[in-house]
Amino acid sequence: MNLKKTLLTLCLALTSSSLASGQVKFDRKIEEGKTSKVESVSRSEQKLTIAGMDIETSSDSRTVVRATAGKRDADGNLRIEEKVDSLQISVKIQGTEYEFDSANPEKTGGSPLEMLRPVHKGAVRRTTTTTYDKDNKVADIQFDQDPLNDLNDTVRALVKDQFDIERIKKAANEEIDRLPGELVKKGDSWERMTKLHLEAGQIMTFNTRYTYEGEIEKDGRKLDRISSKVLSVDYTIENPVQFSAKSSDLKPAASKGELLFDRAAGQIVESSSSVQIVGDLTLVINNMELPAKLDLKMESSTQKRNE
Repeated sequence: MNLKKTLLTLCLALTSSSLASGQVKFDRKIEEGKTSKVESVSRSEQKLTIAGMDIETSSDSRTVVRATAGKRDADGNLRIEEKVDSLQISVKIQGTEYEFDSANPEKTGGSPLEMLRPVHKGAVRRTTTTTYDKDNKVADIQFDQDPLNDLNDTVRALVKDQFDIERIKKAANEEIDRLPGELVKKGDSWERMTKLHLEAGQIMTFNTRYTYEGEIEKDGRKLDRISSKVLSVDYTIENPVQFSAKSSDLKPAASKGELLFDRAAGQIVESSSSVQIVGDLTLVINNMELPAKLDLKMESSTQKRNE
């Protein structure tokens, strides 16, 4: 027996164990046959100044989605059916207000935004089926009803990008990939690029830094806490119809966020974020270049619970 080799092997093993201690891996899981509910709340306040004229808008929404997972097939694919349980939306723009409540979807008002009511009524009626592959990545998304049916041409052009299957898949996988696939320890950081698709082809691309803050205990559960901060933002308009952006110089004036990951369940069970975007834009409307300033505040939170 070579004592030197034995001692060296033991030393390397102990060193490896010491380095690995305090490290965690965020292994994502999907429980078969389970039903869960996700409550999402969002709020935004925007002041857009175009050629000296202020346009102020605000919106609030609350959505509860029920998700039911099936069983994995022979190829490892798993389908989850999602149905909106409740949806409340309130939008204010230049003194007018639009409200939608799934408990009374036919109640109308006098706002020009009433043209969006068919979109929101469709969201409540529709069932969305998302297929996850063996690696728990989104492989396919299907609607049981065409989201663009019953919409006039103006509204269809405004919202069609929101229902582009490939874009939805990419956004869903970007959300999944917020967590790293490798081991991390407290204090480790990583960055991710994500796109937020808005109406009329508008896109905001965020570069966000995430930091593992360690383990906490909440409501009797041990959870991993991850903080986030938006480092930069870029604004573009894809396939412009009503207006385009010649240039933009936007930056995050303030930003914070938090993810709580349950390792036992393999899921993000809570998340929250807020960001304020400010800066200058040059918009092109009716072939006229107009200077603009943007001050946009966005807040969102989600909570997931199994039934």
